[in-house]
Amino acid sequence: MRYTTLSGIAALATVLANGVSAVPAVAGGSGIQVPCDTAALINAISTAPAGSTLVLARHCTYHLTAAYAGDDGLPPIDRQLTIEGRDSTIVRDGVSAGVFRIFHVTSTGDLRLDDVTIRGGNAPDDGGGILVDASGMLKLDKVTLDNNTAVTEGGGVDVEFGATAYITRSEFTFNNSGGAGGGLQSDGDVTADGVEFARNFAANYGGAIDHESGDSIYRNTTLKNNASGSDGGGIDLDGGTAQFINSKILNNTTAGGTGGGIWNDTSLTLIKTEVAGNVVGGGGGTGGGIYNDSSATLVLQSSSVDRNSANGSGTSQGGGIYNNGGAVTLDHSEVNNNASTVAPGGVYTGTQFMVTRSEIRRNIPTNCDGSPVIVTGCVG
Repeated sequence: MRYTTLSGIAALATVLANGVSAVPAVAGGSGIQVPCDTAALINAISTAPAGSTLVLARHCTYHLTAAYAGDDGLPPIDRQLTIEGRDSTIVRDGVSAGVFRIFHVTSTGDLRLDDVTIRGGNAPDDGGGILVDASGMLKLDKVTLDNNTAVTEGGGVDVEFGATAYITRSEFTFNNSGGAGGGLQSDGDVTADGVEFARNFAANYGGAIDHESGDSIYRNTTLKNNASGSDGGGIDLDGGTAQFINSKILNNTTAGGTGGGIWNDTSLTLIKTEVAGNVVGGGGGTGGGIYNDSSATLVLQSSSVDRNSANGSGTSQGGGIYNNGGAVTLDHSEVNNNASTVAPGGVYTGTQFMVTRSEIRRNIPTNCDGSPVIVTGCVG
């Protein structure tokens, strides 16, 4: 096989250093065709001009057996690049492959992934599947982040402060973080539509998502069966703003003390969103559905907090909502059928809510009795 250009020679040296045989990508009418060969994928990412589209082999699995450089399995994305997966998979190969993430988008990078699975990344710091540096951009459509791990933050994806991500029709499944954000660490601006986070785990905060800064909007998004060790079994929010619209936060669990479904210390708005079946299981745990901290603002519009529980030992209370002094608005919303070890099972709050045509009922052992402040209109 001949390499007649300097870039081809450089690519050959790179792939040989990674222990794989070199097979070049081929330019085609609809993009650069990448055969089902890991060396060809590495070569294509290394050499494709800005604005290129790489078209992967249909249903192919590209196996990464060694890091390309440092902690990155593939060449860093430092320019605009589109990868059309055609139901392909890029996977880090097990224990023998060492520790590295799959993709790294640098501050000048703009990566667009379509119809591909990213599996098995294992970062020694942030972003097990994908790391997006400040000012970088990531677009995911029909992408699955599966079984990726980060020691610190963002088992599936880490979007750093100042970065931007657009995620549509995608899944985050079985990702793990040793710190926060089992599925997604959201420190930049994230817009999601039609995304599902399922069975992700964070040892500390945010089983599905940890959100520390930036402005994020989640439409038609489901967080279900995620778990955390400390707070926010579904999502942990510490800064910026966040909205969930037409979304579901279901059956998430924290073994810690606060927020089975949501732990909130920012400005959070839920619109036509269901928070149901979440559990805070720690002793003296609070906020089975939602824990709202002292400086937070929580607005529920046409939303429901239903069948959540604070079922730990001792003084576990506020199965539906536990408001630790923040501002809460219930607008055409309901807090029903929640439970806690001690009263109240529905709503605990130290400050009055703003209530418009909403209901709090059928919670056990009480709806609001036992709370320092009884929400307007709440009985029992």
